[in-house]
Amino acid sequence: MKVFLFLFVGLASLSAQIKPLVGTYLGDNQRNFYGNVAPSKLRVKWKTYLGSGKTTFGNGDTRTWKGAGWTGQPLVIQEGKELYLIQGTLSHHVKKIRARDGKVIWSTSVGDVIKGTPTFMDVGGPAESRYVLIVGSRSGYGQHWRTGTAHSLHGISYLSGKILWRHNSVATASNSRDVDASAIDLGGKAAIPLENGFFTVFSPDARKASGKAGFPTPKIYKQMKLFKESDRQLYRSELCCESSPTVYRGTAYIAAGVGRVYACGFGFFGGLGWSLDVGGDLNGTMPLTNDDHLLLGIEKQFINGRGGVMKFKPKGGVKWYHPLPDRKWYTWNGGLVGSPAVNHRYQSDVSKDLACFVGIDGVLTLINHKQVQPGVVAPGPRGLKQYPTPLVLDRVELPQGSISTPLFVGNKIIVGYDNGMDLYEVTPAGKLQRLDRLSGPMFDATPIVWNGRVYAGSKNGNLYCLGN
Repeated sequence: MKVFLFLFVGLASLSAQIKPLVGTYLGDNQRNFYGNVAPSKLRVKWKTYLGSGKTTFGNGDTRTWKGAGWTGQPLVIQEGKELYLIQGTLSHHVKKIRARDGKVIWSTSVGDVIKGTPTFMDVGGPAESRYVLIVGSRSGYGQHWRTGTAHSLHGISYLSGKILWRHNSVATASNSRDVDASAIDLGGKAAIPLENGFFTVFSPDARKASGKAGFPTPKIYKQMKLFKESDRQLYRSELCCESSPTVYRGTAYIAAGVGRVYACGFGFFGGLGWSLDVGGDLNGTMPLTNDDHLLLGIEKQFINGRGGVMKFKPKGGVKWYHPLPDRKWYTWNGGLVGSPAVNHRYQSDVSKDLACFVGIDGVLTLINHKQVQPGVVAPGPRGLKQYPTPLVLDRVELPQGSISTPLFVGNKIIVGYDNGMDLYEVTPAGKLQRLDRLSGPMFDATPIVWNGRVYAGSKNGNLYCLGN
């Protein structure tokens, strides 16, 4: 009894000290927070091997991946005076890692590679199940992608790493049952797009899960389909949604793979409502700007025009469009796979109206998203309509193309690419000045910064801590 009481008091005391500093992909439900203080150098402070894992594709091919890939951003959680990282890996494992030295605290397999970023939620109740990590993964190694089970959404205890529940993503007309997106916290409920095409509202609380055989399944409140049957004529079975939702004034905005942005309300009469049909393949997550617009990345697939970046008003119209050059690179033909980044949540000596993005052509572009070029227009994604274009301040060509999302922390930009990572400073004149470069590792994953350290997973198998 004394031992049990000691453990209970210990867990309760620890629970009182736990605070998410970066609790989901790109910070929070606005998707525009990237940590606190960026360094001025990219020197390796430590690195931890994350392992490797096998995954199977629909054509039967099996591949082995290492480390962390797209989007793969670490979470930053504070426990008293200690910081911990939560890292999803391509080795099938979620890992809790001590930030000061890279020590792995626990490691839990979910059965297939994890490409996305978990979401941390406090659901109350007993200590072990109070803090839940909502983790998406591929559909399950060794399972047939259509006829097998697809336990691709998992609830994991932050404290112990124990799997609390898991969800089987049912087969639909989509060719995927994976989960790459990160959930949004709705205050007791959570919501996430699944790659089977269903935007799913559910309870992350293990006390509300059901089923005794194997792992319990979470309580599902609502599922809404993010494609139309008519989409299949153009998109065929590529109907999945890989981006993470952004919340603005109680409404979630979701960039679906079928070239459409949906607005979804959560009230009693909530559901899919307004939509913006732009075409293309929409993979990236949309940050909310300081003038209440969203920045949308568009990949060149299924469109006649160019991919690029679009600024639009939620439930409103398009402000501008910045096309990116067509370029064949791996399976892509141009545009943006990662997400744009904005800087208004930081104090610095540069404007808070800036944004940046890096296309698969490997060019980092810095813009003032509130200003357009007078008299300059460009064709939209489908090439049917002309839009104003934003004011470009500077452009820098990186050594390789990129699907990674840059971080924009005040006047510093950190961007990964296929054979390294760059750190830039934005001058008061709006120019990009490179401060440092780490050459070699492949960074598809999105990094995070905290207290002058960059934490970034690489596909060479390692998680890096970088700084001065």
